Amino acid sequence: MDHHKLDNLYLMRLFTLIVRLGSFAAAARQLQITAGKVSKDIHFLEQRLQTRLLHRTTRSLTLTDDGELYFQQAERILELNEQLLDSLSRRRHELAGELRITAPELWGELVLTPVLLGFKAKHPQVSIVAEFSNRAVDLLQDGFHIAFRSTRLSSEPYIARELGQDESVLCAAPAYLASRLAPAQPGDLLQHELVTLAQGNSRNELWCFEHSAGQQQLEVRGSLVFNNKKAIHAAVCHGFGIARLPRYLAEPSLKQGKLQTVLPEYRLKSATFYALYTQRRRESALIRAFIDAVEHALPLQALV
Repeated sequence: MDHHKLDNLYLMRLFTLIVRLGSFAAAARQLQITAGKVSKDIHFLEQRLQTRLLHRTTRSLTLTDDGELYFQQAERILELNEQLLDSLSRRRHELAGELRITAPELWGELVLTPVLLGFKAKHPQVSIVAEFSNRAVDLLQDGFHIAFRSTRLSSEPYIARELGQDESVLCAAPAYLASRLAPAQPGDLLQHELVTLAQGNSRNELWCFEHSAGQQQLEVRGSLVFNNKKAIHAAVCHGFGIARLPRYLAEPSLKQGKLQTVLPEYRLKSATFYALYTQRRRESALIRAFIDAVEHALPLQALV
């Protein structure tokens, strides 16, 4: 590309991406261009501005004072450009643009994917990039617009919109319950076969119950332990014991009679589910529309 034809928005996007990702190579991979082109374009940008923006060594990349100023102002300009395009899109009554989201792996697969596909079908001009992962993310550093999580992040830049309760249910197969005396209170579970979720290096799982008589905690260790909730669901359906499962995973089997609830009068303590986004995304019609679609679909997905 002729450098004289490089537009300012492209150069701003390139520069801010390098800063967020921390390297020329990472920015090149995300933009699917060569590292050599990235280097030439940044050199051209510095020549155009007649100042040095970055200090580069083989091991590190740091901003100069001018680079810091350019980065902050470029972020603002790019955001204003997104809002302008967003506003024009709203005037046409058609959402457009790219939406980058992250969600917990299993919830994303089972709950969010149907919502995402429905949203894409309704708004074909929207490009969606979804990462389903349980890793901690930084919305600014990792370039996501929305993070769906069952815990609220305390970092100041994030806005947390409550979507509902991430409810869990205690369940077992009818054949298993028919062969044993059903538990009457949480302590009775220790006399049963349990299937539990591995917590890092620990095989123990803490089950917290809420009852009219108060809260009760029970530390359990299963005779079967997995680090995968789908595997726990399969084991329980095959009659290997009692387990705690997310309601959105267990609900189909409960409705089909493959599973039954255990201790229904004792509610398992649940976490609140949030959509997290940054302050500067507050006015985005695309983000609001997608979160609205998720919130509308959650009761149908048995999250609340």
